[in-house]
Amino acid sequence: MNKNKKFLLYGHGGSHNHGAEAIIRTTVEIIKNNYPNSKIILSTHFKEQDVEFGIDVDEYCERDMYYVELAKSSHVKGKYDNDIYKSTIDKIDKNTVCLSVGGDNYCYDNWRRWRVIHEKAIETGAKSILWSCSIEPSMMDKEMLDTLRTHHAITARENITYNSLKEHGLNNVVLCSDVAFALMPQGIALPDNFVENNTVGINISPLVVRREAKPGIILENIINLIKYIIENTNMNVALIPHVVMSMDNDYALLKEIYDRFNSCRICLISDKLNASQYKYVISKCRVGVFARTHATIAAYSSGIPCIAIGYSVKAVGIGHDLGVGDYVMGLDKFLDKFNLCTMFKTLIKDEKIFSYKLKKIMDTYVENSRNYEVINALR
Repeated sequence: MNKNKKFLLYGHGGSHNHGAEAIIRTTVEIIKNNYPNSKIILSTHFKEQDVEFGIDVDEYCERDMYYVELAKSSHVKGKYDNDIYKSTIDKIDKNTVCLSVGGDNYCYDNWRRWRVIHEKAIETGAKSILWSCSIEPSMMDKEMLDTLRTHHAITARENITYNSLKEHGLNNVVLCSDVAFALMPQGIALPDNFVENNTVGINISPLVVRREAKPGIILENIINLIKYIIENTNMNVALIPHVVMSMDNDYALLKEIYDRFNSCRICLISDKLNASQYKYVISKCRVGVFARTHATIAAYSSGIPCIAIGYSVKAVGIGHDLGVGDYVMGLDKFLDKFNLCTMFKTLIKDEKIFSYKLKKIMDTYVENSRNYEVINALR
């Protein structure tokens, strides 16, 4: 095995998205464990965020912001993609292994921006892998499928994506677990009013609020759930951010919720933690309600029963694969202001069964994030 390789990780939006950070951390660990003398380059939208959180790579590539600004005023989608990512494209040679690491980058209309990097890899004779991904089946039109077929490997992190790709005749697909399941927690001091094993972790995101079927229904459900917990149980509540990007900030939304209550039983977790520290906080909860997929993954991999507020294939697919799909609550399920409370009561009733299911499967499931086929794809 050639231990001296060059890996280019691209499609990363920055480590203030701690789900993206978790994917990068565990991917870098896999590479270093299997190719200890390799060079790792990270193409990122926000280098300063990755430096802030100590991402252990050898080199960074950044966007050309001049062309980013030009693209904003262009009526032609993708016109400047090659210029925006020129510094990334210039790093590719025939000895490069290119990993598209965004997780769900092919779930959105702007997926073509990543194609320019992939096509350069193919043109140069480099290896191109779509890594630890989910793809909405409804997005799989001929144009996308033609691009996906030219990847050397696609590691799909749940069965919905995997089965859909196989049904379309793709033979370059490997089923694995999201690499972030293997993220190790990092201990920190918890707030005084965080009661270990008797606190409900809650994460809500501006993303699900923007996509809600009925204006205000998500926040109304969260508020009513917190009221129910405080008034009817002895559990405390921890509001846990997981993405703190300026344009998509969980902390700001959670702070609004926190400020509505005057209760010593509610704490707001800092927005300065890294992904491993957030996983530690989540691992000390009793149960959780999480909108961010990687907050949910932190709970699942720690054996913590939780409700996933699911807005895409990744939440539904992962929950189904773990046998806890009944606790993935799609946005279409928020029909009145007490739907979440009703689901929470059922979660508490089934808490031990849920936890048992997770603990029974989790060692194997985590190991599957770096199974032989996954490691072989990096060769």
